[in-house]
Amino acid sequence: MKRLVALGAVLVLALTGCSDKKDSGGGGGKSDDAAAQLAAAKKALDETSSVHVVLTGRDLPDSAQTLASGDGVATHAPAFKGKLTIRTGGAPIDAEVVAVDKLVYAKLPFTGKFVELTPDQLTGFGAPDPAILLDPDKGLTSVLPAVKNPEIKGDTRDGAKVLTEITGGVTGKSLQGIFPKAPADQDFPSTFKLDKDSKQLVAATISGPFYDGVTSSYDVTFDKYGEQVQITKP
Repeated sequence: MKRLVALGAVLVLALTGCSDKKDSGGGGGKSDDAAAQLAAAKKALDETSSVHVVLTGRDLPDSAQTLASGDGVATHAPAFKGKLTIRTGGAPIDAEVVAVDKLVYAKLPFTGKFVELTPDQLTGFGAPDPAILLDPDKGLTSVLPAVKNPEIKGDTRDGAKVLTEITGGVTGKSLQGIFPKAPADQDFPSTFKLDKDSKQLVAATISGPFYDGVTSSYDVTFDKYGEQVQITKP
């Protein structure tokens, strides 16, 4: 009888230990696992020939010139072709944009033809040279290894895809290649969604003081990885 009681106690302790381990893993994912997945997402973007990017700003101040939205294809040429919307005084200005051979051309509503913009003009609008969106050191992928305290929040389904959600903080300094007005010394809470099978970055939301006095957010989506795209001077 004593042996049976002792054996039962051992089994209870063993089962309790297993249960505790299972429960401890049910919350946020390990930082190392999250960092590894973000690194895999960076690799996928760095190795693709092109990607379709859609950017949407939220809670933008009317008192500043801001990058409101963008929709286009970026390549590692580097090059970009698509549309950007700038808000100035609260009013949107849409422009067709082609960035290639280290030059940026924009067709504004009041010009009717493409004109060349300088880097300083783009920075004044709060917009980057869109050709660097896939730059491994300055573009969208550069923020992924720099995410602070990354944590896996869980998986969700989007149609046929299973997306892994990872949260963390991004420094303003790492964002300045994409958002020139982001203050270098500020942290920006961020969420990234990765395709569980392909390891590709599907979406990101970055929030923080992009502009003085307000907290704004940018939602970015990525799709059509690897399509053959030829971008030339307009």
